[in-house]
Amino acid sequence: MTQMFSTKSKFMMAVLMLLAAALLAAAFGIFANAPVQAAAEETTPKKTINVSGQSKVSATPDFATITLGVVTEDKDAKTAQKANAASMDKVIDSIKALGISEDDIKTVNYSINPKYDYNKTTGVSSIIGYSVSNNVSVTVKDIDKTGSVIDAAADSGVNTSSSISFGISNYEDYYNTALKNAVLAAKKKANTVADALDVKLKDPITVNEGGGYNPLTNYAVYDMRAEGLNAATPIQAGSIEITAYVSIVYEY
Repeated sequence: MTQMFSTKSKFMMAVLMLLAAALLAAAFGIFANAPVQAAAEETTPKKTINVSGQSKVSATPDFATITLGVVTEDKDAKTAQKANAASMDKVIDSIKALGISEDDIKTVNYSINPKYDYNKTTGVSSIIGYSVSNNVSVTVKDIDKTGSVIDAAADSGVNTSSSISFGISNYEDYYNTALKNAVLAAKKKANTVADALDVKLKDPITVNEGGGYNPLTNYAVYDMRAEGLNAATPIQAGSIEITAYVSIVYEY
């Protein structure tokens, strides 16, 4: 009787072990296949539509930046420096007299360079003097005064090539308007493509934007005006174009 019970117990244990092994194998198979299925879903390419949009807005400049320079020369470097400083002080004083703040006048270049004379007979170059150059950048926030600033500087001794550039102080406002229009243009393209394909757009996956504007710059040489010439220098700022563009990828 004891032997029969032992044999039966062994049989039941064997059955239980087989069932447990089968369940373990099944569970292992499920979990082993899960990463494969997830990876397969991740590698499935998304269906996308790529579009771009661009917009431009025009703005009238509201400030000007003028670069003014004075060059002096002399056999002695210190004498050339002193003459340059005196001329530039006169230029700056004349500009301040028009209401330009000292904070809006900045030195952008100052240099002292020797002048050489080359002797063709001996092949030797020797210093015969010095040239001192001083350039300042002037920001004119009242753009209507631009011509007056140029005239005052010319009368005070400006004698090198100078530049005028025009810009806008509230650039961000204009750029955001252009950017919004660029996005709307891109979205309209995406909807047109989606309608033609008879599909429904989802949310954008990526959005890239860029743009800006180039200040209007003119170059001229301003010298002491001829005696008796009292006409003001005419300045036309024109208009500036601010551009924005976007590239958007939609999923469908």
